[in-house]
Amino acid sequence: MVGRKGSGKTALFAQLRDYVRKNKKNIVIDLKPEGYKLLKFKETVLSLLTEGTVYHVITAFWEYLLLLEVCYKLLEKDKVPHTRDHRLYEPYRRLSELYESDEYVGEGDFSERMTKLISEITDNYNATCKDPHKSVLQQADITNLLYCHDVAKLRSQVENYLKFKDSLWLLFDNLDKGWPTHGVQKEDLIIIRSLLEATRKIERDLRKSNIDCHTIVFLRNDIYELLVDETPDRGKEAKVLLDWTDPDLLRELVRKRLLYSGVANNDSSFDNVWPKLCITHIQGEESSQHLIERSLMRPRCLLDILQHSKSYAVNLGHDRITEDDISKGLSQYSTDLLVDISYEIRDVFPEANDILYAFIGSKRRLTIEEVKTFLLEFDIQESNTDHIINLLFWYGFLGVVNQKNEVKYIYNFNYDIKLLRGLTKKIGMSNLIVEINSAFWPALDISKVSD
Repeated sequence: MVGRKGSGKTALFAQLRDYVRKNKKNIVIDLKPEGYKLLKFKETVLSLLTEGTVYHVITAFWEYLLLLEVCYKLLEKDKVPHTRDHRLYEPYRRLSELYESDEYVGEGDFSERMTKLISEITDNYNATCKDPHKSVLQQADITNLLYCHDVAKLRSQVENYLKFKDSLWLLFDNLDKGWPTHGVQKEDLIIIRSLLEATRKIERDLRKSNIDCHTIVFLRNDIYELLVDETPDRGKEAKVLLDWTDPDLLRELVRKRLLYSGVANNDSSFDNVWPKLCITHIQGEESSQHLIERSLMRPRCLLDILQHSKSYAVNLGHDRITEDDISKGLSQYSTDLLVDISYEIRDVFPEANDILYAFIGSKRRLTIEEVKTFLLEFDIQESNTDHIINLLFWYGFLGVVNQKNEVKYIYNFNYDIKLLRGLTKKIGMSNLIVEINSAFWPALDISKVSD
């Protein structure tokens, strides 16, 4: 499940988890590794491996860890029911005895158990490796240190027990929070690739035993694009894009939030509800459209704008959000957005750190040469300017002014950067005019005058 930050991945993760859990015979493993745990995993385990063995071994590590998590969930879920169901009693006892045969078992969450296993691997390595000059391990060495259980037996016991269940769901979120602050590295992509391969292997093995198994990984789409570029066998993973392109869907999102809060009822349309919350027009423009155009088509951003504007309205005692409240709310939101997008760009291209600040005080419309000048004045190497401009298009900071004098951003092309590039080539780089997204105007003190 691929989407930008703020597109609703975590919300969908929670909705899916709660929906599947309604069936008591489903097993749902919802995992959110903490960022520093993944960092420790990379620094500790990957440093022990040679380049030729790293992908295979990390895949084996994930498979082993996930089997243990499934085992843990089965034992936790049926701790009481197995005493009342004669079919479960013996399989539960066998699974419990196998699982509890190592110190890895323990209470706490997934991150804590993952940390314990990583520490155990490191301790075993330090105890086993007597040669101080031997800094890396071969595949056979790390495999001996990796497994604390008989993996084949563990897999067999888990498969046998899952036959009493309807389905197994493995859900992953927060993986992008493990990236280092200075950009995604090759090792980070290896961790994700090997995780996907491990889940695919588990699915295959379980389905051979007629066990229904589903795995969904929620991932930022900029990271996904990097992953695809680094993956030789592209197309193995089915991708669902969770990005928003239709303003009416965002209006429906707002309507449902108002419905949930009691402001609206089921029969109320957006057009009937919106005037109760906010003025209908801003400088001649319909107010909801005015806000949506500054949201980068991200639900979280739209809700942030509304929250900031509502806060000003409440503090000033207004019955509904006024134009002045929206202006103040947009100013606060713009500053927050500038920081967030700067971090997103830095995550994937550290050389562009804080690059958005290069446009402070500029015009809203610029030639492509003027954009390059701003970048060069910000100490960006000339060889990187084209790549950074593509990033600015990709994140919706810059849009292309077409022949009809309309501004088109990445979300107007269904987030297909190739279509946007096609428009720039059709116009021609020498004639290309770009516009800074109005969401950033307040924070960067952008002039509304185009020339």
